[in-house]
Amino acid sequence: MNRKIAKFVKSLNEKTKPIVLEILESPTKWNLIQFYKANPFSIHTPRGLANIIGRKPSAVSKEVECLARAGVLKKISDNEDLSAIYSYDPEKVMVKIVDSLVGMCGESRETIQELIEAIKKS
Repeated sequence: MNRKIAKFVKSLNEKTKPIVLEILESPTKWNLIQFYKANPFSIHTPRGLANIIGRKPSAVSKEVECLARAGVLKKISDNEDLSAIYSYDPEKVMVKIVDSLVGMCGESRETIQELIEAIKKS
């Protein structure tokens, strides 16, 4: 295991480990993280995000809701389902985690898989 991955895994706690695994094990969540990291001031509905990342709106709707509950995205409207509006507004603890994940993994499925395995072993 490379040093960056080992250091990152060691920095996770019992609350953040499951969140990180959930993000890494879901290609849709990972695509959403990458999109919002590259476009931090974007505000979108699940339908708009689905068009951007090439996924089904119903799948994106579930995933953005999960990311909002995890403290990565912020739901900025009371609308439900596909017309809800989300922005990138991570809680303080999630900022460093998201930055580290995107910096370490980028587009590399191999690195993502290595990280998943390291977290599961920890």
